Amino acid sequence: MLQGRVWGGVPTGFKRFFPNRKQMVLVREGLEGCLDPDKFFARPEKEEASPFLGRARLDFFRLPDGEVVVVRSYWHGGLFRRFTGDLFFAWPPRPFRELAVTAEINRRGIPTLEILAAWVERAWGPFYRGWLVTRELKGARDLWSALQGGFCAEKDTRPLLHAVAVSLRRMHLRGVYHRDLNLKNIMVRREGDQIKGYIIDFDKAKLFSGEVPAMEAQRNLRRLLRSICKLDPDRRLFSQANWELFVRFYREAGAG
Repeated sequence: MLQGRVWGGVPTGFKRFFPNRKQMVLVREGLEGCLDPDKFFARPEKEEASPFLGRARLDFFRLPDGEVVVVRSYWHGGLFRRFTGDLFFAWPPRPFRELAVTAEINRRGIPTLEILAAWVERAWGPFYRGWLVTRELKGARDLWSALQGGFCAEKDTRPLLHAVAVSLRRMHLRGVYHRDLNLKNIMVRREGDQIKGYIIDFDKAKLFSGEVPAMEAQRNLRRLLRSICKLDPDRRLFSQANWELFVRFYREAGAG
């Protein structure tokens, strides 16, 4: 019982193991051999860092079967970043919590990344560093990058806004509140003749047994708007008219 509280539970389909005295791993069953952190960080196939950066570095690795995985390291944001950087002391470890929460989000049918593993390495005392391993979402771009160009044909953003609004509304209808919603943790990609939106980075998510309460949902929308105003202060790429259209699409997605 105590171990479960300290390390967190093991979601169905994953295994927990300890490669050495410092490292702890949750990994999807069947991938233990190729996602051992000691072997993984020593691989010569490490690619360049991803161009889609938030506060954490993203690295690409190619597995023996040719599949590409992305490794995200955990870093503090804001004032804490200066003092603690990539050291954390919240337990259960944040990578393990995000893996468990995302597994539940996947179960609820919300489009997001496929998590393959979470790693934690003790630094000293209660402090640790953490990493999350996901399968590459091929052809995807974050929403901020998509708005900057090359994604919307003839600058028609309506299909893009509609796809993202539908994904966000679906997330709220299925009981998921994202505490840090912004333009860089919404991914989009073309699938056939349509655009599909994916929400990512659920390490601070809150799950409800039913629909997200209206006040919490509106708080999510306000958080997204703050992100827009911060990255696009002149509102050249995400105008007020586009925001109003986005909100309309969001409301229509929940009608009926």
